[in-house]
Amino acid sequence: MLQSTIVLPSWHLEDVTRDTNEKDAAAVLNAYALAFHPAVIAAAGSVATWKAAPSLENPQIDQIVIVPESSRAKVERSWFKQAEEAGTIVLFASADRTSTLEGLLEHPRVLELIQQKLNPGDENPPAYQIGESLLIDDFLALGVVYLLTSLLSQAMYHYDNVQETRFDELLIEAAKSSLKKEEPRTAEFFQQACEQLLESREKFYSVDAHLIDLCLLSAGMTAEDAQALCASEHTVNLLCTSEVLKKAIDQSPEIGQALVQGVHSGKISIVGGEQSETPSPLLSLQSLRWQFEQGMQEYEELLETPAQVWGRMTFGLSTQLPMMLKKFGMKSAYHLVLDDGVYPDDEQSHFSWESRGGATVQGISRIPLSVENASTVLKIPERLAEAMNHDHLACAVLARWPKIRNPWFFDLLRIQKYAPVLGKFNSLEQFFEETDNSGHSVGHEQRHYLSPNLDQLTGRNEADPIGRFQEFWKCQSLFSLWTYFSTTNQILSGKSDATSLQELESKLLKQSTKLNKSTLVELQAELRSKVQQECQDLAKLLSAKQEGKPGFVLFNPLSHAQNSVVRFALEQSNSVVPVVDGAVKHLQIDTDAAYAVVEFPACGFVAVPGQAASSAKPTRSKVPLAGEFFLQSEFYYAQIDPETGGLQRLRAQGATENLLSERVVYRLDGDGGNVARSSGQWSQGVAEPTYSRMVADSITTTKTGPVVGEIVVQGRLMDQDRELATFVKTYRSYRGRRNLEIKLSIEPKQMPSQLPDRSYYALRFAWSAAAAVVKGNLQQSEYIAGERRLESTGPIEIEDGDHRITLLPHHQPFHQRTGMRMMDSLLIVHGESAREFSYDIAVDAAHSAAFSDELSQPIQVVPVNAVSNSKSAWLYHVSAPSVHLMEARPALSEASSGPQYDFDFIETERRHANVRFALFRKPSKAWEVDFFGKILSELTIENDEIHFECLPCDYIRIRVMF
Repeated sequence: MLQSTIVLPSWHLEDVTRDTNEKDAAAVLNAYALAFHPAVIAAAGSVATWKAAPSLENPQIDQIVIVPESSRAKVERSWFKQAEEAGTIVLFASADRTSTLEGLLEHPRVLELIQQKLNPGDENPPAYQIGESLLIDDFLALGVVYLLTSLLSQAMYHYDNVQETRFDELLIEAAKSSLKKEEPRTAEFFQQACEQLLESREKFYSVDAHLIDLCLLSAGMTAEDAQALCASEHTVNLLCTSEVLKKAIDQSPEIGQALVQGVHSGKISIVGGEQSETPSPLLSLQSLRWQFEQGMQEYEELLETPAQVWGRMTFGLSTQLPMMLKKFGMKSAYHLVLDDGVYPDDEQSHFSWESRGGATVQGISRIPLSVENASTVLKIPERLAEAMNHDHLACAVLARWPKIRNPWFFDLLRIQKYAPVLGKFNSLEQFFEETDNSGHSVGHEQRHYLSPNLDQLTGRNEADPIGRFQEFWKCQSLFSLWTYFSTTNQILSGKSDATSLQELESKLLKQSTKLNKSTLVELQAELRSKVQQECQDLAKLLSAKQEGKPGFVLFNPLSHAQNSVVRFALEQSNSVVPVVDGAVKHLQIDTDAAYAVVEFPACGFVAVPGQAASSAKPTRSKVPLAGEFFLQSEFYYAQIDPETGGLQRLRAQGATENLLSERVVYRLDGDGGNVARSSGQWSQGVAEPTYSRMVADSITTTKTGPVVGEIVVQGRLMDQDRELATFVKTYRSYRGRRNLEIKLSIEPKQMPSQLPDRSYYALRFAWSAAAAVVKGNLQQSEYIAGERRLESTGPIEIEDGDHRITLLPHHQPFHQRTGMRMMDSLLIVHGESAREFSYDIAVDAAHSAAFSDELSQPIQVVPVNAVSNSKSAWLYHVSAPSVHLMEARPALSEASSGPQYDFDFIETERRHANVRFALFRKPSKAWEVDFFGKILSELTIENDEIHFECLPCDYIRIRVMF
């Protein structure tokens, strides 16, 4: 008996998956589909085997040979002539399945062979219609699955042929019955053949394998597409944000009706969670919380179910994400990026993903294969084999759009109805429920994640790739200030109105998608006005019925005590400045402003009487805060380089060790830029980057104390033969403060290129200790930084055991290390419009995040008509210094017993904390609630203090009733 033969272009079966273009891969798949057509099987009386094109045997009469287009050029030219002369049936398979099948239908000898094989000796055999055979599409699909199973067997080093005698017998009987149109007999034998193929697969992998159908919701989805998804016999995992889903349903309500029906019938499972895809790792946790709140609400409204598994297309991974998912009741996540970016890409089928603070969710990190392409369909066995050999679960994720034009994916679904040969299709939710994780938690470090935002924004020529993030954070800080003062006023007045807060929060956080700088700047003006109004209202309440001279009420909105230098503008001849008494320790009067050192309680206020600036006596000081080429405070001594105007030395007071040096630079395109963005560490073989020279034209000491010291530097940035930019740099030191302030203005004459990691203006820092631990801060908590790229929207710590230097970039997020002791903080890249910059350097600050908050949420100054004497008091008190009060707001659901208020806290230093929270009013009850307002636990109140536990890096909400 002559077996039909499939001619492959490679010597080994597994080689068809390697270096195969799309057209050739499709031809191979169609060749196997054609070989399993019931007419081919019945005409040959056997199931096809494969041969390598260069080793084809001599053609024989009535032998069926199927030649994919990719093999045609590798078969000797003379063979085709010999085949024609010998009467060999040669069928060609192209990338198009329809044209491939037409070649079979048009070949007269195939029908003659069928009649001979099915009716031997019959002179008048029945006329069989090849195109009307039963289950043709299922036979074709089995050919594709058979090829993939054979490839899987090879990849698993199982070299026994999956084609067994019993499989051949069952399939031949099914083919004969198909041509005879014997429906029950065809279905029975075909079912048994599929089960036999599954049994062959189970010889080398005996447990269940799993396939995940991941459908990416696209803008062009139609109602017919949605209905087709819901008509599937398996569950489709629909990956989408609620925003994209809403747009699709708004354009065609029938889509929503179909998807709701699919959700209720178990055919659709939602993968998502957020309303829109924002650059969330570089934004605040409040913005991520809001995205989940809005997203979950919209999923419920549109589909009557929330997303159960988190996932998104663009980069959104961070080590704070598992904690946030648990807060919203989501138990699992797809740890994947379909976009650019760097993240831990070790593939696992089911693992426990641990957050920065220890919260865990179930995760999958299998990279999906596109079933839109034949070449990637051929790689499914390879991916399954990797999972079978190296993981405790075999799983492959198959990604697609709602509308599929190629038949490969439908081939897999057809055979799934008979037997899960390659694996069982599951929803991700069902997959996590039915399988066990690997038994250990995977806690990736934040330094292993790197967003693609800077590269993408500069590559697309978008404006302000750095400044947009800083402007958002300014808005976020102002909004937090407003919630603090507004809620405090409401508590004092016994009112509770969350409407205006919700409206303003939505207005702000809707900007987190586009981050338009001009819109954010306009919003800042609105927020400042609202903060000022709330401060004035609160000051009136606190200073009511007082008698005395005009003065000030100064507010510290932060949950820790601080010594701060407060500026009072002197705009008129009769301007008022504070009296040095009580909390006001020192006073300096200049021509345009007065500066006072004031001691503030945590979350409190200081009321100080005023005096005329013209008669006020400034504090005397024996030690200047600034002089020729130096600035100092009680905590540090800074020396300015007379040649460059950069920070030459920074040391702690009483010490000699140089802790930090700094200068302004322009990095030139050159040899230093050839380290890949994804590089995990600094490559020792790479040449040092090339930088400009910093030249000081003048260095002027403008203030010497007793409260503020100031030096102004004017200069240029030069390369070997030209001027690249001019700059004005102002250093300030403050009495009683640990920070050296830097204000910088740059006027570039040479703009950076579209390579943000090689061409930029920056502040370049160098420190002495190569072994120092460097920490960044993302989403309001710290992490250990990597050795190459560093993203940090908060403070950056450099700690060597003896001293801690804190760099405070004012939410400028992008930094780059060029060695173990140096770092560039990027200021201007391609497309950046900002020219004014602020930067602070703190020496031995005990709590860096708290110090950073002092700069982003400064003291609020409110002039009042009368203050009798100096006094201070706290309004709220938090016992743990690493736990910060972020926001306060009226609770959305008001109880019948009276108004309730929510207080949001964040732990910033990866420490476990038992917190005592005190308020200016005695609380009657307190609860920990989730972000939907559901009560998680009732809290203990002792001595008018609320006791609660805060886990490392936790974001927690406490509800209080008075």
